Amino acid sequence: MNLTPLKQVTNVINGVIHIQLPKDFDAKRVELTIVPLDDKATPLSGFQQFLLDSPEMTDEEFDNLQAKKEHFRQWK
Repeated sequence: MNLTPLKQVTNVINGVIHIQLPKDFDAKRVELTIVPLDDKATPLSGFQQFLLDSPEMTDEEFDNLQAKKEHFRQWK
């Protein structure tokens, strides 16, 4: 069983929350800790927002990039 904890932020609507679990989540019992968020929290810096808005790279894309870097290092 995968014991990696999940962290999600969700809205409470009419006293109800919905939690989307990953497809590979197979636990039959879970422990929930509900913590209210401070909506007046410090806003993200421009750089933090840039990182959040940036596309993610898959492991395969990362491996391909590393292979290309190594290929060009050989030519130096």
